Amino acid sequence: MILWDYIKEQMLRYKDQKVCEEDTEISFNELISRSEHFADKLRGFRCCAILCKSEMLSAAALLSCFAAGVTAVPLSLRYGTAHCSKILDTISPDAMITDTDGELSVGKYEGNKYSEPEEHPALIMCTSGTTGKPKGAMLSERNIITNVGDIASYFEIGSGDKILISRPLYHCAVLTGEFLVSLVKGVAIQFYSEKFNPIRMLELIDQYSITAFCGTPTLLSAMARFKRDSRTKTLRHICISGECMGADTALMIRNSFPQCKIYHVYGLTEACPRVSYLPPEQFAKHPDCVGIPLKSVSLKILDTSGKECGKNEEGILWVKGENVMLGYYAEKEKTQKVLKDGWLCTGDIACIGDSGFLKIKGRNDDLIIKAGMNIYPAEVEYELKRDSRVKEVLVYGFDTISGKQIGMKIVGDFLSVDEVRKLCIEHLPLFQIPQVIELVDELPKNGSGKIIRGRIKS
Repeated sequence: MILWDYIKEQMLRYKDQKVCEEDTEISFNELISRSEHFADKLRGFRCCAILCKSEMLSAAALLSCFAAGVTAVPLSLRYGTAHCSKILDTISPDAMITDTDGELSVGKYEGNKYSEPEEHPALIMCTSGTTGKPKGAMLSERNIITNVGDIASYFEIGSGDKILISRPLYHCAVLTGEFLVSLVKGVAIQFYSEKFNPIRMLELIDQYSITAFCGTPTLLSAMARFKRDSRTKTLRHICISGECMGADTALMIRNSFPQCKIYHVYGLTEACPRVSYLPPEQFAKHPDCVGIPLKSVSLKILDTSGKECGKNEEGILWVKGENVMLGYYAEKEKTQKVLKDGWLCTGDIACIGDSGFLKIKGRNDDLIIKAGMNIYPAEVEYELKRDSRVKEVLVYGFDTISGKQIGMKIVGDFLSVDEVRKLCIEHLPLFQIPQVIELVDELPKNGSGKIIRGRIKS
């Protein structure tokens, strides 16, 4: 249990630091004690799913799995029971940890068919389970230690800070980049286990004197719109990840939180997850870039022929390093498609600009090819969001008898679809104008406030 020894050693340096949720508060030292005590109940299991209402208890269960050398599979009730059931069906763990009575308990998972991988994964983080069968990214102790260490080396938070963790630990970016990094750096932790609510986030930052906060562009831009006066005056560090972010959205966030160091970062679950970060001093000048690779990560961008791209040339991003996953659980063919000679294919379209910084254009899966023209939904969305009436927008492709077409769902201050169409004509080239436009009250979001793309039917 090298991972647990590493985390425990760091936590003991700050043994009096606090972990909180609502009115409950425990010290790092007490969290260690409780985790090791519960770990005794996990002996003999190989793999445990974690499904708790409380994120603080989820965190304790996770540490217990590390201490017992048991593979952990985090779940989140914020995604609904159907989503959790898909993951349980896919992984079929030995046991499940819950907090039904406000305390951790573990029970055998009936009918389990878990098969121990050749190399022990500390975590199986499931991805892409919202619309289809989940893929279980297996992350080793080495993967986690490497990524936590890399993030800790540039994320300038410490024992004088307090982080608000508002998203589920089901997300690798939250588990690794927020929770574990905070433990090893001695940061006080305040958990929030309720639904996505930007106004509530602002209230909690004030209420608990929060100094560090991480979220998606969707969440932070909503917070920026609702922010008033001196609210969030204690906030000093913001980390943004999870979606492509346009320059205008980034600068709106920058202007709303002028006292903060803002880290624009990029990653994916299969890389545990962090791949790159933009130093805060570069955010105002290069807000739509995700910066430079972490110290243990190598990057390359390849075109369709497999040739490495030059500056400003777009291609598929590949990454390599000790943070790259072992593979997908029980999915040999899918693993072989994305892992080649130690390199991980991210599936993201990217380029390196003149600045030398990495820029993500969007998912290759989201790319719309219409009449031979490449259309990136994120670019269309960025142009439209420059209009102050647009609050949220989602662009997607769909198939028709005559070929690929563009659809759009939009939230904003418009009286009719005709107003939206006029906006598109004014701001977009002809080949990017959507054929189908829907004016909606809100866009679907996952448990972390990220807009769900998935498979959208027009």
